[in-house]
Amino acid sequence: MTDPIANRETTRHLVGFIPRSQASAETYRELGFRCGLEIHQQLKTKRKLFCRCPAGRYQAEDDYDAQLVRHMRPTLSELGEYDGTALMEFKTKKNITYRIKGETACTYDIDD
Repeated sequence: MTDPIANRETTRHLVGFIPRSQASAETYRELGFRCGLEIHQQLKTKRKLFCRCPAGRYQAEDDYDAQLVRHMRPTLSELGEYDGTALMEFKTKKNITYRIKGETACTYDIDD
């Protein structure tokens, strides 16, 4: 059996691992590192942006009319690549359950 600590150290050596505290801006440039930030914000509007359903109404956890089960499906990013996390979720066939109320949801919300 392989010693996990020795395996980690061997891998670090092979890939040229540098501790983050020692990484410089040049290190990130050499790697071609890119980082982005995506911000989601809920707008205080009377209606949802893409339909006429009322916005800002939330029901209790056990107060719903329908339950939908969805699965993550990987799609290509703007760079033409698949997101690793989405691929992992797809492979694990994780269920994502949505509970919706008829008065606050429509086909825009349930379109998959």
